Amino acid sequence: MKHFAKLAFCLLLALSMMTSAFAAEVPDSLVTENLNGQQRLIKTYTLSPDVDPDALQEEDFTYDGFLYTWAYTTKEEHPYQDSKSVTETVTVETSKDDLTQILAELAPSIPYDQDGYTGELTLNHTTLKTEAAGYTTKHSSITETKVIGNLDRNDMSYVPATTIKNGRTLSLSNVEWQVTGTALVGEALVPAQYQAVATYSASTSYNVATGYVTTAEYTGDVVSKGIEDITYTVVYTGSEIIPVRGAGWIDGVPFPIPVLILLALLALGLLAAGLLLFLRRKNVYVYVPGEKPREYKLIAKYRVKPEEPSIDLRDRETVPSGTVAVEVKRALAKKLHGKEFTVHTPAGDHTYTIQAERRSDWHEFDLSAETQAETEVTT
Repeated sequence: MKHFAKLAFCLLLALSMMTSAFAAEVPDSLVTENLNGQQRLIKTYTLSPDVDPDALQEEDFTYDGFLYTWAYTTKEEHPYQDSKSVTETVTVETSKDDLTQILAELAPSIPYDQDGYTGELTLNHTTLKTEAAGYTTKHSSITETKVIGNLDRNDMSYVPATTIKNGRTLSLSNVEWQVTGTALVGEALVPAQYQAVATYSASTSYNVATGYVTTAEYTGDVVSKGIEDITYTVVYTGSEIIPVRGAGWIDGVPFPIPVLILLALLALGLLAAGLLLFLRRKNVYVYVPGEKPREYKLIAKYRVKPEEPSIDLRDRETVPSGTVAVEVKRALAKKLHGKEFTVHTPAGDHTYTIQAERRSDWHEFDLSAETQAETEVTT
């Protein structure tokens, strides 16, 4: 019975430490030392920057015959920096296909801020491509005037019905007769010589551009940097527990044997429940945009195994529409880095590649756009 009571006490001690770990974080190491006569217990954690370090501080606890009290916490940040080359395409509209006007619409550089990467992209002038935005039909007329002289009479047979100008055939539209000479008949002067001023015309149509669209590429290197993780060192100072022996007490432990047995059984049950909750914790969150810009609302959580990288939104009572954001937590993202992840939706399967490795992976896509694309394909 005495040995069973000691075992129960050890289980209680282990339970107190594990429940604390489940509630907060599991330490990377636990070290006890005696430094200049002072007993210390040191717990070390390596955590993501979004963890609250105050949650690591524990209330007074006993361990290996000492009562420990929190003394202080130190931290060491581990930064990261990653860069990549990016190309962005920009489109501008101008009224003329004029380089000066086009360059006036294009900034020399543009800022870049996506997926945690920031930087400046510079205009690559060699990538400019200009084409007409559309065409409209315009109408005009072509005219030509010819003078036909030295005619003995104003006879239309002297005037050709058509003429050629710039490869186009023009039709006679008007004739003006002019007297260029007279003769004396009897005592009167009568017209004896004429010239014809003939006007020819034709209607024509041609297409003109309604405007011009120019595409240009901006290129540059962008950088993602921040704190990858933080090492926290939590230090506790201890004072030795002086055993108090007496009837109904086991080696100074202030619990009667029956209570220890009951607590040991309770500890085993709580430990099993804690382990079950830990193994079933959710590692993929689904969000939709909130009411404010850059605000998101959590709508679902999933437990995903690395060998089955997918979630199914079709089993929800209310299927989201529009923009959907999927967050793969850091532990799972590290295992799936570079692999494909599938989101099953009513419109079909949306598959993308996990990019993040040292932090949670965030991916957004437009469900309504994919629904429309699926409908067009079906039609």
